[in-house]
Amino acid sequence: MTRMVWMLVAFAVAGCTEYKLEADADAFAADDTGVDGRADADGDDTAVPVDFDSAISGRVCDSMGDGWVVGAYVYTTFDSDGDGEHDSRVEDSTDIEGRFLLTGLPSGRDYVVHAVKGSFEQSFDVTLPSGTYEIPEDECSLEPPNIAVISGDYDHIEDIISTMGLDFTLYRGTYGSTEYLDFLRDPAAMAEFDIIFFNCGVASDWYYLARDEVRSNIRTFVQNGGSIYTSDWAYYFVENTFPAKLTFYGNDNTFGDATVGESGSVSADVVDPTMQAIIGAPTANINFDLDMWAVLESVGPDVETLLSARVNVVDIWGTGTTLPNAPIAARFSIGEGRVIYTTFHNEHAATTLDMTDILEEIILSL
Repeated sequence: MTRMVWMLVAFAVAGCTEYKLEADADAFAADDTGVDGRADADGDDTAVPVDFDSAISGRVCDSMGDGWVVGAYVYTTFDSDGDGEHDSRVEDSTDIEGRFLLTGLPSGRDYVVHAVKGSFEQSFDVTLPSGTYEIPEDECSLEPPNIAVISGDYDHIEDIISTMGLDFTLYRGTYGSTEYLDFLRDPAAMAEFDIIFFNCGVASDWYYLARDEVRSNIRTFVQNGGSIYTSDWAYYFVENTFPAKLTFYGNDNTFGDATVGESGSVSADVVDPTMQAIIGAPTANINFDLDMWAVLESVGPDVETLLSARVNVVDIWGTGTTLPNAPIAARFSIGEGRVIYTTFHNEHAATTLDMTDILEEIILSL
């Protein structure tokens, strides 16, 4: 099966349901014909029939305007019965080419179309004539969120963020710096951002000097709608804050005990359907360029595994073990925010094309 055929098949079968929302059954009566309750041309109160036979189409692209966004949630609402309240919602998820189609809409009305992908969003004002109206492609780009990055010694997620044309504020987190710790001890400063990225190799001062304070501030940040991403050795920011969500190899109560992964490339199973569609295959080439990466053993029942793989671990005594189906990337929600952890990281030339695509999707989905 060719790469393009796989993309279309995988997307059609699995769909992109990450941003689908539940709604009342009558909110999706796209094929019904109803009335809007307004007076007719004679001025009496006879209901005017409404045909729900028009549509809005368009595409969603990234903030630079040069890459189509897969799995963005697109929706609009309208008044279906003429009582002045928006009581119906029509929605779709963008496909591999960023396309969406909102059908079953009354014509001759003004709509606001919302496109959402993680913390990225955009809205389009549309006056809908009869038939299908297509939003111009030059209006496709999503507005970026406010991003903070904590630097580390063994990871550079900021390189990919920069390539995507996104602005960010960098807080030094490498050995000897206290800039990142001052930031994490200031909940008001954290609240200015929508996403905080924790690179692998952040200095460990936070754990020994302000563990409880940092835990409380991260939890509050996420519960209030902020999202965080941590990679590899930064795993303890997640484990310390949300201990029931992820189970790491070794003793979860011991800082750094999980760092026993063996270097090398693995063929990972891509569990997330959006990532499958983007990569165009059910597997991805993931490179662990350094020994002693943090091994994730299992996830909680309300945690999504994004990728899994057969991985080798070697403990400090030199004992080797193989985990046949270990999660290597996972996502969960807390309150209104999201948390994503990956056992792998972005390290310049060691990052494969699959990893770049996956990390770009992770950035967009936070």
